[in-house]
Amino acid sequence: MAYVTSPPPDRQTRKPKARLAPGACDTHFHLFGPQKRFPLDPGRRLEVEDCTLDDLIAMHDTLGVQRGLIVQSFQHGFAYEYMLHALLREPGRFRGCIIPAPDITDKELEILSKAGVVAVRFGFKASPNIDARMRARCREFGIQPHYLVHGEKEIDAWKREIFATEGRFVIEHMGYPHVENGLADPCYRFLLECLETGRCWVKLSPRCTAQKTIPFSDVLPFVHDLVRRAPTRLMWGSDWPHPNYFDPMPNDADLLDLMLEWAPDEKVRDAIMTHNPAELLGFPPASGPA
Repeated sequence: MAYVTSPPPDRQTRKPKARLAPGACDTHFHLFGPQKRFPLDPGRRLEVEDCTLDDLIAMHDTLGVQRGLIVQSFQHGFAYEYMLHALLREPGRFRGCIIPAPDITDKELEILSKAGVVAVRFGFKASPNIDARMRARCREFGIQPHYLVHGEKEIDAWKREIFATEGRFVIEHMGYPHVENGLADPCYRFLLECLETGRCWVKLSPRCTAQKTIPFSDVLPFVHDLVRRAPTRLMWGSDWPHPNYFDPMPNDADLLDLMLEWAPDEKVRDAIMTHNPAELLGFPPASGPA
C-alpha cells in the first residue's frame, strides 16, 4: 500500500519563553514506535517516522511540561500495546485516550483503565457512527469520550449524539471552526453550545488556522472568546509530532509560547495548562518546581 509521508517534527526543541507552573500538562500528542516493536496499522493513510516515548519526554522536559495525555492516532488502528507500555513505564506522568476495537473485552477495558486510560476517542473520518454502546461501556470504567469533528456535515451528523453524552466530554482542536467566518461560524457556535452544557472541555489548538506560519493570528479571536467564556474548561495540546501537517513545521517551543498571547493572565494560563487538565484527567495536585 502507498502511504502519504507525514513530515517529521522539529526535533531541535528550543527553551520556551513561557514559564510553566508545576504539573503543566500537554493534553494532545501522539506516539509512534519504535515501529519494529509497535507496528502501525497496515490500513493507515500516513507513513510516519518513529516518534517514541523517549523522544516525547525529551521534548516535554525542554518545554517544562510534566504531564500529558497520550492520544491514540488513527494510524494505530485499534492497537493499544504501545500506549499500555508507555503508561506502565511512566504511571505518574501520563494518562491515555484510546480507540477501542469493537470486540474489546471488559477485562481489557479494566486493565487499560487501571493503567491510566481515562478517555475514548471518536473521530468521524475513522468511523461515521458513534458507537453508543461502546461509549456506555467505557463510562462504566471511568473512561470519558473525546470527539474529533471537522466541518458542518460532521457536526450535523453527530450533534445529537454528542449532546446525549452522559457526564463530561471533550471537543478536540476547538471543533475546527472556519476562521474566515469569524465568531459567527456555525462550527464555532456548535462549540459554544457544547460549553453551555457545563460538561464540555475544549482543547485549544491552532489547527483551524488558514495561515501557514506562526503566530496563526486568525485563531486569536476564537481563543480569546473561549478564554473569556470558559477559562476553567480549556486545555492546551501540542499535537506533537504534528501528523498530517504539511506546512512549515513549527518548533514546539513557539507553539507553547502562543499561550502568552492566547491567555495573557498568568492565573488563567496556569488554569489552562495545569489545573483544568488535572481536574478532568485525574492527576493529583502538583507540587515541586516546574
